[in-house]
Amino acid sequence: MEITKVLPDDCISLIISLTSPRDACRMALLSHAFNSIADSNAVWQMFLPLDYIHIISNSSSPPSLLSLPKKDLYFTLCYHPILTHNGDMFQLEKESGKKWYMVGARALSIQWVDTPRHWTWISLPDSRHTPVELDVSIEGTAAGEVRSVILDPPRNMPQQAKERVDGWLEIEMGEFFNGFENDRTVEFSLREDHDDQPKRGLIVQGIELRPKHKNNR
Repeated sequence: MEITKVLPDDCISLIISLTSPRDACRMALLSHAFNSIADSNAVWQMFLPLDYIHIISNSSSPPSLLSLPKKDLYFTLCYHPILTHNGDMFQLEKESGKKWYMVGARALSIQWVDTPRHWTWISLPDSRHTPVELDVSIEGTAAGEVRSVILDPPRNMPQQAKERVDGWLEIEMGEFFNGFENDRTVEFSLREDHDDQPKRGLIVQGIELRPKHKNNR
């Protein structure tokens, strides 16, 4: 007997919403009855972040984005990042619906950033040869592991950077765990302070925060 004839739609909707976006898409293919439930707003509302209305309302996106069916809105946020009013790029991770942020370079706290003789906002072709140190930590706790990285290492060193589809290079700075406790500040740092020589040639697009997959399936 088909489950849609045994359980009410609200119950099936709740069950599907407790799975994952991938599972919901698979269930939509089972039958016409499952399709209408698995694609419903009630299901996909649960896959969106709790504060998605606030995020979209405080972005450059048109208000009409909020009028989309929830499934369409979900995949729009997966494939088309939105620019928030504070300059960050926001999107959803397709598999899980977790938040994915890009903190733009101009939103970072950079020493002497307003002093033209130290920093200028231009593009430089030779920007990959200076070693820098990276670390990620939670405010008020001991500093995490400090990693020394270089974008364009000599031939006898392993390649640490990965080329993205958009042509930029990315390097993992570190990781942290959100245990859904009280809000804490996550601190990131990028520095090179072992000598007093002027620094030049470094171009930073931003810092990206994205969910880490667990191999538990």
